[in-house]
Amino acid sequence: MLHPMADPKLQALGRVPLFAHCSKKELEFIAREGDEVEVPAGGTLTRQGRPGDTFYVLLEGQAEVKVDGKRRRLLGPGDFFGEISMVDRGLATATVTTLTDARLFVMSHAQFRDAIKANEGLMLKVLKAMGERLRADLAAKR
Repeated sequence: MLHPMADPKLQALGRVPLFAHCSKKELEFIAREGDEVEVPAGGTLTRQGRPGDTFYVLLEGQAEVKVDGKRRRLLGPGDFFGEISMVDRGLATATVTTLTDARLFVMSHAQFRDAIKANEGLMLKVLKAMGERLRADLAAKR
């Protein structure tokens, strides 16, 4: 019998598609590696063309993604961004701004790297989820 996760952060992380393939033990590990932050409405989380060094998971609230000043999508609880910069250390591909007060789970590049290094199985699951997201994004553009 499965027991529900009592920790609200674990529950929220468990609903994130990026971590959908992770076990409870892996989710607990991820939760320990990152931090929770609260950002007021209107807060800029990433700026297109600037270095990105943080991975974000929106736990509560809404945010918008703009590319070249045009709204591309709205984000809600469970959505994540910044993962591309975590892998390639490149520049942010979009500007993300909170539309409402928001609560986010964040990992710096160092935290993300250390979490992946410490758990090879986690790395494979995260890469699988990133691939699924990329395919879905490409299909949505057609």
